[in-house]
Amino acid sequence: MSSSWQPQRILAIKNKHLGDVICGVPAFRALHQAFPTAELDVIVSPGSRDLIAGFDWIHSVIESPRKLKGLARVRDELRVARAVASGGYDLVVDFTWSDRAMWYAALSRASRRWAIQVTAGSKLKPHIFTDYGGKPDRNHHVMEHEREFLTRMGIPHYEIHPDFPPTPAEDQEARDWLAANQVSLEKLVVVHPTSRWLFKCWHDERVAEVIDWLTTQGWQPVVTCGPSNDELKRARNIVSLVRQPCLSRLGDMRLRHLAAFMRQARFFFGMDSAPSHMASAVGVPAFILFGPSQVRRWRPFGDQHTVLHRDCACIAVRGAELACDKTQIVKCMSAISVAEVTSAIQSRFRLAA
Repeated sequence: MSSSWQPQRILAIKNKHLGDVICGVPAFRALHQAFPTAELDVIVSPGSRDLIAGFDWIHSVIESPRKLKGLARVRDELRVARAVASGGYDLVVDFTWSDRAMWYAALSRASRRWAIQVTAGSKLKPHIFTDYGGKPDRNHHVMEHEREFLTRMGIPHYEIHPDFPPTPAEDQEARDWLAANQVSLEKLVVVHPTSRWLFKCWHDERVAEVIDWLTTQGWQPVVTCGPSNDELKRARNIVSLVRQPCLSRLGDMRLRHLAAFMRQARFFFGMDSAPSHMASAVGVPAFILFGPSQVRRWRPFGDQHTVLHRDCACIAVRGAELACDKTQIVKCMSAISVAEVTSAIQSRFRLAA
């Protein structure tokens, strides 16, 4: 990349899952720091706006089309297509290697179009993108992969610091709720035991047992979950199995509110899902249970987090979750015991008597 080239308008594309968007923040920031005078727009997945909209160095956030039907879907597709085509972008950076991102890059008519990689067998992508990265190393974290890609494109090497937008109003609201419910910030543990995917969940009875153990140890756990019906059903069942007094906020918080609760907590306990990356972004230590996912690639970034998992044959396969039966809790999650979880927590955190 020529040192004299300075784009005026940049479009970064990361329209993937919520956790992927959180993991993309260090790369977005690196683009801004490399081209500080350029306006940086970002395309993210529906519902992800809260994850990055508070950063003042991001000019605009565009949510990709929602899963609608009929004319509503057509209108939503046109909304994004028009925004891209009229954006006047000089540089498009695709962090997804998806067909949709390829068409956005083509619509942009940007003079430079970078893709993190070009899928093997694709005939169009090498012609749409002007530059692209190489095959990812599955032993590297996704944030490291994105850094390797950007440095290959000429962006200066940068330190990876996960981050989440400031949430002052939500922070105060969280403190007020915790105070009203007599929760000490020194004892607060946020427990988020659900995921949209069953194969990433643990047994409800075991989660409830860990929550009971936390309470007997003097901690004050608050159980949270997302708004989907499946998550609400599972979280409510977990709370019903808990024998000790337990507070909960089930399905009634936006992502910014969940981040605010995490900021007040001593630590976080959850599964391999977006909130685990939020914990890393707000700087709270996390204890995360991993199933059939690439642990090194998708674990919360940073040494302060503890990941409990079991190796299984399908983990070595690309798209490992496809090799597992999504209708039930998978074997590698079942192999993790309550004693392992409580021992891991106790080895790092002890409350004064």
